[in-house]
Amino acid sequence: MKKLSIGLLLFAAAFTTFLFTSCDSNSGVSSIEVRFQVTFPEFYAQTFAENAEVTLTSIERNETTSLTTDENGFAVFTELIPGRYDIRAERVLTAEQAFELTGTAEEATLSVSESNVNLTESTGDPILLQLRGSVLGNFVFKEVYFTGSKTPAGGNYFNDQFHEIFNNSTEVLFADGLYIADVFGAAGQINPNTQPTPFQFDQNHVYLNSVWRVPGNGTDHPIQPGESFIIAQTAQDHRNNPDLNPNSPVNLGDADFETYNQRDDDRDIDNPNVPNMERVYFTGGFTWLVPVFGPALVIFRVDDFETLTLEPVPGASPTFPPRVKLPVEFVIDSFEALQNPQSGDFKRLPLVLNPGFVSASGTYTAESARRFTERIIDGRRILRNTGNTAEDFEIIPTPTPRSFD
Repeated sequence: MKKLSIGLLLFAAAFTTFLFTSCDSNSGVSSIEVRFQVTFPEFYAQTFAENAEVTLTSIERNETTSLTTDENGFAVFTELIPGRYDIRAERVLTAEQAFELTGTAEEATLSVSESNVNLTESTGDPILLQLRGSVLGNFVFKEVYFTGSKTPAGGNYFNDQFHEIFNNSTEVLFADGLYIADVFGAAGQINPNTQPTPFQFDQNHVYLNSVWRVPGNGTDHPIQPGESFIIAQTAQDHRNNPDLNPNSPVNLGDADFETYNQRDDDRDIDNPNVPNMERVYFTGGFTWLVPVFGPALVIFRVDDFETLTLEPVPGASPTFPPRVKLPVEFVIDSFEALQNPQSGDFKRLPLVLNPGFVSASGTYTAESARRFTERIIDGRRILRNTGNTAEDFEIIPTPTPRSFD
């Protein structure tokens, strides 16, 4: 709960000083005045919950009485018979109201309950009730750096690719067990024979090339609201290593995870100080290289990865690895970039999941795709999330890992 200022606390104490007792005319029992104050969860734009319904149910008499909170979240029961009560406060939010409070436009019901509470005397301080509810928002892609960079000698360098995932919700989320994968299909007319993905007909699934999972036992990697974590292809300071690329725009030596692809030839580079992602399914290559022309990516959760189907690619050689068939309902967030604005026929993500895309000006340009900020609530940044890459992302001239500057 947000901490109240000292002045506000003094005001609340003064406001609640004049309590009284009276006599219930029916029972002859002295009544009491009990004051409640209802607050929103911690990361909401407002502290006090106006128009919340506070309901008291007498355990002894099985009688119920309710009041609605005022603009300061107060509900004052002035002639309450002492005894034991079940207490419940509830506030229903429309999608519009939830958006104003949290930045996420989802209908929500917030509530808090206390059972068998002994209310026997008036008290000078309000009983605080902090509402709780389902998490509003989820993990989203904050930034996808896919284009790569040029070396001093004019060569092409892609080992500095990274993906940054952001907690766009109102609660602490755990990254443990989160999957990230790239989606099968070309990003555009790369050569005269390039064809769109043959899976375009299926609008209910995405077909995955390689799949990685964040390690952990469920609570090892907490991500606070408004914070993010970075998955590096190669967790190195690419700028200051003469064996890598001094022209690279990023230092990924402090990445949270890296997609180290262990092989017999040791071609991939492993940073022992950065945890490795779990390689769940891999379709080839010495490292996890997403298309520099533009990748399609998803993050998702599934209880048992082994229950997903492996689907052969239509028209491909029998030795060509099948792709993982993932139902769209498991997708938490998605991103798509294509070769250029004219490449819409090559979309790999179903339109129902993500109808738009962005394009960089070319390959190895060091450009990055970053999600727009929708608003900032009480210091917490909320990123735009319409489910449409074209509306949610912009191409920026240089990557900004862990930053928006």
